[in-house]
Amino acid sequence: MIKLCVFDFDATLMDGETIDILATAHGKGNQTSEITRHAMAGELDFFESLQKRVSLLKGMSYKKVLELGSTLPLMHGAHELIQYLKSKNIQIVIFSGGFHEGIDPAMQKLGINL
Repeated sequence: MIKLCVFDFDATLMDGETIDILATAHGKGNQTSEITRHAMAGELDFFESLQKRVSLLKGMSYKKVLELGSTLPLMHGAHELIQYLKSKNIQIVIFSGGFHEGIDPAMQKLGINL
């Protein structure tokens, strides 16, 4: 019997990548995509890629991060899946290296205990 279901957040429960949405809103979407492309080609390691992408957010207000984080799009069917798992008393965990500013509001929307 399944007792636990573990999800990533970005591109799993959320339709997209939080950092891409933040960067696009900050006018840096193309640069973020380029860094990601280099990382996927093996030209940058994960940590270096993350540092470069996060540095593009410099100057973005925390208020804007919270605003965008509370409106991140969920994957089609995510809410229904979570409700089904909860109805079967399956514990749900989000295990992610993502931003709490996006994950926490999504957990509330999905009814996942913080």
